[in-house]
Amino acid sequence: MRSYFPRIAVLSIITVMFLSSTVKLHGQTLIYDAFIRGDKVGEMKVIREVNDEATKIIVDTHIEAHMLVKIEVDFKSSSTYMDNKLLLGKAETRTNGHLKSSVYTVLKDGQYNIDIDGESSKINKDELVGADYYYFEVPENGAESYALATGGILDMVKKDQNEFYFEHDDKKEIHTFKNGVLHELEISHRFYTITFKRRL
Repeated sequence: MRSYFPRIAVLSIITVMFLSSTVKLHGQTLIYDAFIRGDKVGEMKVIREVNDEATKIIVDTHIEAHMLVKIEVDFKSSSTYMDNKLLLGKAETRTNGHLKSSVYTVLKDGQYNIDIDGESSKINKDELVGADYYYFEVPENGAESYALATGGILDMVKKDQNEFYFEHDDKKEIHTFKNGVLHELEISHRFYTITFKRRL
């Protein structure tokens, strides 16, 4: 009995180490530095974890900009996909530490149920791909994607071989790809433009 327990413990540790290494082998992290008018103002980290059952994407962004006043913006999202289809999405935006918006999306009974700041709505589609998916994949021209942060549908327009853009919420986002992943993201607001450049 005494020799049996250590064997089980060792096997358990080896199994956990193997599973952990498997997750790492199927993971990918992209880090982007954020700039406004050439000054670094923050960073965005995008993590993709893939296993045999699902793909999970996590986005974590922190911006600290000094304009007329100091503004801190934090955006966090997580999404789960199976067979390239969004199953579950959560997104939260905070400004100066205060919750600005919270969006929860779930595929249920063949349609997407969305909760935006406590208000419920539905999208009558049985398949969506979140915009976060296109950090790691080059979209097709005219591809439709879903904005996890707002609950809206986006149309990806091909600008040239490696550039796509979409417009929403009075913003234009230009996505530039290199070697199959997002290399640069430029978000043009009314009063300023913020650019995320991949850290190599």
